[in-house]
Amino acid sequence: MTKILVVLAALVLLVFPVWWLEHTAVPPPAHRTGEFADFAHLFYATLAVYGSAFCGMAVQIVRAKRTMQPLYPFGLFKAGLSGVMVAVFAFFTTAGTYGLMRFGEFGRLIGNLWGPVAIFWIIFGALVSAGLALLFYAWPGVGGVRMPHS
Repeated sequence: MTKILVVLAALVLLVFPVWWLEHTAVPPPAHRTGEFADFAHLFYATLAVYGSAFCGMAVQIVRAKRTMQPLYPFGLFKAGLSGVMVAVFAFFTTAGTYGLMRFGEFGRLIGNLWGPVAIFWIIFGALVSAGLALLFYAWPGVGGVRMPHS
């Protein structure tokens, strides 16, 4: 019964960011054409959130496999959140540097939305990382690395 509740909580945590992005954060264009352009911003935002969390977790899984260390769900959560933080830092650093080179001002390209974008990116990355860590807790042994038995 506990595994079922953990999996349900993990699925809610994994689906909520996409649902919220689709319904409130990234509005569709006024005139839909039925092409990729209608959902391009949603796709890129989802790729940024999920990709950064997956990348951090993949690095942790590879490191655990190479060193033969046990892999814990909380360690996976921290790794996913670290991946999100690195991606946010890299995105805003490169965007600011490009804006400085192109327009002569660091914040010109980013504008005044960099704060909310960073905050929501980190919050949604934390939700995705927590969902994946809960899935790992329910089914240990993801990636060939097992948790130690207590």
